[in-house]
Amino acid sequence: MHYPRLVGALALVCGSRATAEDAVQEALARAWERSLRGEEVDSLAAWVTAVAMNLTRSGFRRLRVEGRARAKLIAVPHDATSQVETRVDVRRALATLSLRQREATVLRYYVGLEVTEIARVMGSPEGTIKSLLARARASLAGSLHLENSRVANHDDV
Repeated sequence: MHYPRLVGALALVCGSRATAEDAVQEALARAWERSLRGEEVDSLAAWVTAVAMNLTRSGFRRLRVEGRARAKLIAVPHDATSQVETRVDVRRALATLSLRQREATVLRYYVGLEVTEIARVMGSPEGTIKSLLARARASLAGSLHLENSRVANHDDV
């Protein structure tokens, strides 16, 4: 496998060398984990390329979805007072979540961890983390809509 060539190709696809390097390294780590479990990969280069491309695509989808969710949750305030009030509203809304939902939300959106990393930190399956995050987002959207008149139209949330 030609690491520099694959990173270069992915960088052309995603527009970021750092993102490409991360995707290839994650794919290599997954290949290594498979080999430790005794699973064979017929063509390492093809497998790593496919996994790295999938990781890049997933990252783009996640960013798009998160961007839309953030835009729906809070309308961007124009003055400093509104920004402080919005932060207070978000903190109050976070406090209404269950401890596990709050932990997952903070790890994802404030610390910036990926679902797989959150799953490791919290000792839970990835599906559970995804479910916790989905329920937390729904709860936050409702809480912020009720507490903050600056939130977008209810139909948009």
